[in-house]
Amino acid sequence: MTVHTPIESRSGGLPGWALGITALVLLIGGVYFAGNLSGDNPPIAQPSGPGGPDQGQVARQIMSGATPSCQTCHGEDLTGGVGPDLHGIASGPKSENLQQLATDHPDDWVQLWIAGTDPAVADLDRGGMPAFGDALTEEQIATVSEYLLTLE
Repeated sequence: MTVHTPIESRSGGLPGWALGITALVLLIGGVYFAGNLSGDNPPIAQPSGPGGPDQGQVARQIMSGATPSCQTCHGEDLTGGVGPDLHGIASGPKSENLQQLATDHPDDWVQLWIAGTDPAVADLDRGGMPAFGDALTEEQIATVSEYLLTLE
C-alpha cells in the first residue's frame, strides 16, 4: 500500500492583491454614492427609449448646464427676469428687436437667436444675450428651441 503525502496548502484566505482590489472598488463606489446624495454627479448613463427622459427634461438640463444658464437671466421658471419671459414665444418673439428676424426666418428664428453666430443676427442688439453657438451643439440648440416653443 502506498502512503500519499498530503499537499501543503495555504490557509491564509484570499491573497492580498484580491483584498486590495476589493477595498479600492468599494471605496470608489462609496465616494460616488456619497457624492450623488447631494445630486452633484451626473448619472453614469442617460436612459433612452420609452423609459428615458422626455425632451422637456433634456432641454431643461441643457439650459441649466449652459454658462450662463438660461434661468440666470430669464428666471427660474423662464417667466422673465433681466431677460424677457420665454413663455408664449411660439406666436412670435416678445422683443421688438427680433420681430424682423421672426418674419425673415419663421421656422428657425429661435435657433438663430440662441446660437447667435449666424449673419442673420449679427447686426441685432442682443441686449446682453450671450451667443451659445460655440458652447452648445446644433442638436442641443434645436432641443432647447423646440422646448421653448411649447411653453405657454
